[in-house]
Amino acid sequence: MTKNNEARKYSSKIIADLLAGITPLEDLQIGTKILLADRIGKIMDDRGLNNKDLAAKMSKSPSEISRWLSGGHNFTIDTLSEIAIALEVPIEQFFIPTQVKVVRDIRLSLTIKDVKSNAPYFSPVVSNY
Repeated sequence: MTKNNEARKYSSKIIADLLAGITPLEDLQIGTKILLADRIGKIMDDRGLNNKDLAAKMSKSPSEISRWLSGGHNFTIDTLSEIAIALEVPIEQFFIPTQVKVVRDIRLSLTIKDVKSNAPYFSPVVSNY
């Protein structure tokens, strides 16, 4: 029996109606909250900090930090300023899009041992690719 690892498509009239009722303003607000939480979380990861560490730096409870990073928190400028100071980053860092790193340069090095020079698959030509 083979296993299907694809995600099932699910449609619901209730969910479709709810999504259709979201205004462009609400969509932007929700997206911005999620984006801010994600960027703060990535900065924390880069610095090796977890929620407990940030909470200690800010004299907050870890559960409050968890609520902030859930993606539904409506950050105020004051809260973002506190977080920026605790993480030692400029507040603008929360609004700068993150860059995706793409690796395009791959180098391969092979060492061939015990190959007869008259073998049909062996060629002494070396490629720099």
